[in-house]
Amino acid sequence: MPKPAQTRASVSVGTGLPVSRVADLAAKAASSVDDPAGRVRVESRSLASVELSVRDHIEGKELMRFDVVIDRALGRTNSRTVISKFEVKGGVSSLMPAVKRKLVAFSAYEAYMDWFVSEVVSEDPQALVTLVSGE
Repeated sequence: MPKPAQTRASVSVGTGLPVSRVADLAAKAASSVDDPAGRVRVESRSLASVELSVRDHIEGKELMRFDVVIDRALGRTNSRTVISKFEVKGGVSSLMPAVKRKLVAFSAYEAYMDWFVSEVVSEDPQALVTLVSGE
């Protein structure tokens, strides 16, 4: 079954910062997100990845789970966000083809990507950023 197009949305960042600092910034960006769709929470963390979730404000139900995958190669630290679990909007949109359905917590995920990039670029203005919109 095809996934919604929004699940392909991601941001990739190449930086001269050490892996541990990128992991710190990935975790720190979660606390900066203030979105009506939900709050971003760090679920687990290692040097290779930071696992995050978006949870609704009322019940704390998980709406989305995504990772920031981090590695070091050729003197650069590379990181990329990847959506691993998601909820889609119900109602009339359930009659739409799967590819066109919208993710419930997508705005919080977009806000997280913005904060993460801002954090990295503030410490390394030479960072290379690639955004895949998922639209």
